[in-house]
Amino acid sequence: MSILGTIHEDVTSDVLGKIGSWQWLVTFVSSTFMLSTMFNHYEDIFLMEPYGVVCVPSQHSEVINKSLCFISLKSDESLLQCNKWNVHLLWLIWLKKTWLVFCDHKLKLLTTALISRFGLVFGFIIYGLISDSFGRKTAIKINIYSDLGMGLLITFCDSEGWFRLLVFLKSLFYSANFYMGLLIVCEIASNRWRSRLSMIVIAPRLLASVCMVPLGNHALNSETYNFVSSILCIVYIILLRWTPESPQWLLFNRRVELAEKILLDAAKRNGIKLCDDFKIRPINHRVYNSIDESATCVGVLSTHNTRVIVLVICVFWLLYYFSWSSLYVRVYSEKNTSQLLIKTFCFIGTLGCLTAILSAKLTLRCLLLGHVLVAGVCTCGVIFFSKGFLHDILSAFAIGSGVIGQTLLLNITPRLFAINIRTTILGCCHAAGQLGSMISYIFFMFHPLTDITSMAVHIVVTLGLAGLCLALLDVDGRELPDVIEDMDYFSELSKPLRWVSQKTSSPSIEEVEIRVYSFGSAGRSLSTPSNLVEREPAQPIGYLKLWPRFVKCMRRTH
Repeated sequence: MSILGTIHEDVTSDVLGKIGSWQWLVTFVSSTFMLSTMFNHYEDIFLMEPYGVVCVPSQHSEVINKSLCFISLKSDESLLQCNKWNVHLLWLIWLKKTWLVFCDHKLKLLTTALISRFGLVFGFIIYGLISDSFGRKTAIKINIYSDLGMGLLITFCDSEGWFRLLVFLKSLFYSANFYMGLLIVCEIASNRWRSRLSMIVIAPRLLASVCMVPLGNHALNSETYNFVSSILCIVYIILLRWTPESPQWLLFNRRVELAEKILLDAAKRNGIKLCDDFKIRPINHRVYNSIDESATCVGVLSTHNTRVIVLVICVFWLLYYFSWSSLYVRVYSEKNTSQLLIKTFCFIGTLGCLTAILSAKLTLRCLLLGHVLVAGVCTCGVIFFSKGFLHDILSAFAIGSGVIGQTLLLNITPRLFAINIRTTILGCCHAAGQLGSMISYIFFMFHPLTDITSMAVHIVVTLGLAGLCLALLDVDGRELPDVIEDMDYFSELSKPLRWVSQKTSSPSIEEVEIRVYSFGSAGRSLSTPSNLVEREPAQPIGYLKLWPRFVKCMRRTH
């Protein structure tokens, strides 16, 4: 007897069940990988203040007063630049430094932040290509081993030129930690549990976006952060043992035997008994025909629907992170952020519970639209009320809504794209977001706009994001698309189930002839031989579909 997948689940969920100990284990390991994002402070280094760093004056001079970067000598009334520092590493040992980035000009600190984000731009795209070509686990391995070496080098680096080069390389090589764990969990989770498990995985990343600057200014110094990140890499090397390759990626790269082995071991961990001759077979040869389609990014842009999906989501990421980073640097450039952190967590908890309740009635797209509007209005309020109690409340509320919006965006984006280009496009989205942040940092540093003009810019950006939300697709309850052809159908039709898990190696004739199709808009399924099945043409998505509806509505009013 065969175990046939339903029209809503992929073969992984059909074999292992909707949730089990194996899925929880993968979620825990993936969440641990995301912890390292909490220790990359270089992307916001111009907002940081040194902690555990002491200026060491010359022994042959009598010092009247000293600060981190300057000293006053008894014999000289002018301020002299400090040229030696002791850095407290892990509260255990002192490192001697002859150069300190925090004593550079403010513009050099901003340049360091931009260099870090520039490295992330390249890293996101490179790791996306590696992941789609060689596997998700391969990208994670490269990330861990390279980050281990870069973290140690930059900890003991004492040269300005080498320091900036290592900042770029560290950001480039460690960027897979931002989203690779999310991809693995997204591809092994069932539709029912995908959002919940994804939220658990991205929690460390969102926590870092809120806490990095306040905690960094009251706890560890930059060298300690790098060293802790390197220690984490050693833990990650151990955790690689429990990090599986995505079964979906293996199936659609014709590595069926390895996918069978992974699912067989996972089934044992979940307490599900399978026969020794357990097999995964394609329902028909269409799966092989689909796999042979073009997997290049240029091919993604060849059809209308896929072109709209890619362009809309990339522009959305750019505008969203421009708005978020503008709010972030405005709020965290203020001195007293410890009390703000407590208020922010309160608002995040409240908005998170409200979003979870509303998710039973509203789609992820509608929830994202709501948080975009709330965050945009509150950001304008933060600019208008520059100080006072109302400023603090609006700041905490805007950051809380922005964090929930990021959660929804990270949940939606991977579900839009086919598995053979999923990580590449997701990396491009992250790269677009970094470009938006870099633009906002430049605006913040040089202040080319007045407060009124900034409010107008944020209103336009918020309205643009709201308009782009309307062009996004509803991904709730949908199985993940497999190939580019499925992305084109994703607006109206979900993909046909192409794989079947079989307990026996000799399926019956009836099982071979089974064809399962899911029509999301009609709510019906067909089971017919392949020679009688004709797929309906894909319906156009985006604003092209809104115009005929508008014309039809106007005719009715007349």
